[in-house]
Amino acid sequence: MNESRFVIELEGKQDVFSFRPVEFERDVDTLFNWMHQSHIAPFWKLNLPIKEFTQWLNHSIESKQKDIYIGSYNDIPICYLIAYAVKDDPIKKYYSYHKDDLGMHLLIGPRSYLNKEDGLSIIRGMILFLFEHYGAQRIIGEPDVRNRIIIPILKGMGGEVKGTIQLPHKKATLIMGERELIMNKLDKDGIQVTFINKLSQEGITL
Repeated sequence: MNESRFVIELEGKQDVFSFRPVEFERDVDTLFNWMHQSHIAPFWKLNLPIKEFTQWLNHSIESKQKDIYIGSYNDIPICYLIAYAVKDDPIKKYYSYHKDDLGMHLLIGPRSYLNKEDGLSIIRGMILFLFEHYGAQRIIGEPDVRNRIIIPILKGMGGEVKGTIQLPHKKATLIMGERELIMNKLDKDGIQVTFINKLSQEGITL
């Protein structure tokens, strides 16, 4: 299977993560369900009728401007992740960007996993996958300012809040994660990462 798979170990506890490209037939029902959840719909605004939703998903899969993934946590599908090159996106107008910055959007699907402990583990997995797969030195996030769970988790991982920006569709908190700072924090926290398999997919380039 074409996926990145790795183990994160902390204090003797091992969690297995995997990330693979979204596949329409395999993932449409899962993503449709997630986008209609009350903790996701207000932010993503993709709680659409099925016909419109399938059009959106097909367009997203075919897009050359972004890569989209389903992530699993201990073999349970748990999150949706978008990676995009900042240099090719309007977000570059909102801060002093580097040409190889990587942008990300994310959501955690099942509401039961949207807690401090699981949320931190899952977002940590996302960040590690992005750093490894794209070789990025900085990752940029711009969550809605109302998101009181994702923002503290990103800050707790070593992300630095750069300010508040007004995007066309939302008021967002701009957060920047430097690879060196985040990796150093993982080392300091005693977190070990072992990659079992690496994704061979070709997609966006930085």
